[in-house]
Order: sequence, then structure tokens, then C-alpha cells
Amino acid sequence: MREINIHDKAGSLEDITREIEINLSGPIRMVKQFLPHLKTKSEAAIMNVSSGLAFVPLPISPVYCAAKAGLHSFTESLRVQLRNTKVKVFDLAPPATQTELLDDFNAEDMNGASIMKVEDMVKVAVKGMQTDRFEIRPGQANQLKMMNRLAPGFILKQMSRSVDRMLRTQN
Repeated sequence: MREINIHDKAGSLEDITREIEINLSGPIRMVKQFLPHLKTKSEAAIMNVSSGLAFVPLPISPVYCAAKAGLHSFTESLRVQLRNTKVKVFDLAPPATQTELLDDFNAEDMNGASIMKVEDMVKVAVKGMQTDRFEIRPGQANQLKMMNRLAPGFILKQMSRSVDRMLRTQN
């Protein structure tokens, strides 16, 4: 996830298009391509990887969050469409996970986020699939979904602090 400020020239239309292609259009195309084959199997699964940010937007990454929210919605709809087939449809919504992508963020922006180790996230994902938990939201991702339901204005305000810091440093 790379920060794209849509008000900045660095966030070009090409950058925005690429982000949507990677995080939304690509997974949809993969499903479209492989679904006929998967439907012929006695057991099959699709695992789309959305994000905890599908439930609560992080204002410094609006395109990423929108694409992941779109992927979450697509996955829910696909699950309903395939409910009478042998194809199971899972949505993995990881929280902030310790990968090289986190290196792009200022440590202050990650303040308060619980960073999950990749190994732990994978264990939770595999267990979720084994137990047919179709929405797998490990760690803080589950908390984000619940907090957004209970107090959407509050959680968005909390997530907006990083934008406020960014604007202060630019001025």
C-alpha cells in the first residue's frame, strides 16, 4: 500500500489506476478466469485478501481503502452467488501486518496500531478456512469493523490524525 495523495501530482492517474488494478480489478479478473474450472471440482475455495481498512478508511490512502472496500463487497456478493456450489468464498481482512509495505509509513502514522506478524496472520487465515469462517478478520481488523459499526465518526476522526500531521508538516 503506497500513500497516494489525490491532491498531489505524485498521485497521478496512472498511479491511481495501477492501485485499483492491483487491489480490485486484478482479483475480480482472476475469479472470472478460474471460476469455471473451480466449479467443476468436488471442493474448491477462493480467498480474496481485502484489508481491515475496507471497513474504516485511512485518509492518507483513500484509493487503497476504496479498492479494498470494493473487494470486500465483491467477495460478499460472490459468496451469495456461489452458495449452491462447491466453491467456498473467503475474505481475509488482515490488520496492519509486518511486511515491507509498512516501511512506507511514518512511525507516527502507525501509532496505536497493533502490528501482526505474517506467520500469525497466516495461521489465523488457515484456521479460518479449515473451520469455514468465511470472513477472517484477525487482530485489529475485527476491532476496526466493530468500532466502525458502533462509532463511525469517532473512528474516522482517529484515523484522520495522520492526515492532520501530514498537512502540518507540509505547511
